[in-house]
Amino acid sequence: MANIFELKLREDFGKVAAKRSRSNGLIPGVVYGDQIKSRHFALDPRDIDKMKKASQKGTGLLDVLFAGEKDPVKVVIQNIETHSVKGVYEHIDLYQVRMDRELNTEAALEFSGSSKAVRDLGGILVKQHDKLPISCLPSALISHVEVNIDSLNTFEDVIRVKDLKLPEGVVTSLSADEIVAAVTEPRSEAELEELNKEVEVDVDKIEVTGEKKEEPEEGSEAAEEKPEKKKE
Repeated sequence: MANIFELKLREDFGKVAAKRSRSNGLIPGVVYGDQIKSRHFALDPRDIDKMKKASQKGTGLLDVLFAGEKDPVKVVIQNIETHSVKGVYEHIDLYQVRMDRELNTEAALEFSGSSKAVRDLGGILVKQHDKLPISCLPSALISHVEVNIDSLNTFEDVIRVKDLKLPEGVVTSLSADEIVAAVTEPRSEAELEELNKEVEVDVDKIEVTGEKKEEPEEGSEAAEEKPEKKKE
């Protein structure tokens, strides 16, 4: 069935079982949720690619069907672990949602438009956030929020959270006055030259902290006496 991902349940759990799944070309995963019994499964890594693509294109909600069952359930991708060196998938967490309860998640901020302060004044666009924490019912879930930067005409202009257009039923925990994006002035040639100057250090003026030991003069009484060799 289109847009429904079938999951094959795993009966064995733990690190050894997860390693065995990976050696068979499958990625171990778990589905869990509020007052929902966790269920473990194994999935083809190509299906994870499809899940990610479907999640990014739509609302973030996915339909999954456990093998042998009739009705799919709604989930969101909670976390995907990848190998730190190889970059391959190692584990996936899916959160099963309840349609009557709010979700706390994040929506990506997608910047669009053209800023006059960047285009004509040579400014630098500074993005204070790349994701927005949101709360909503699953039916109102969104995957991204558009941030149009056309209004950034000068270095004094900013885009705040209150300027974002959120759909009905979607709220964010960030302050309405929180800055999302702004444009900073480019550095002057004098500032760049100052940054590029080498810092000259006079090693003779470096102060050494800590107590300095006085070395005894050669042949003085302060010199350490060598222990007398014992006679056999």
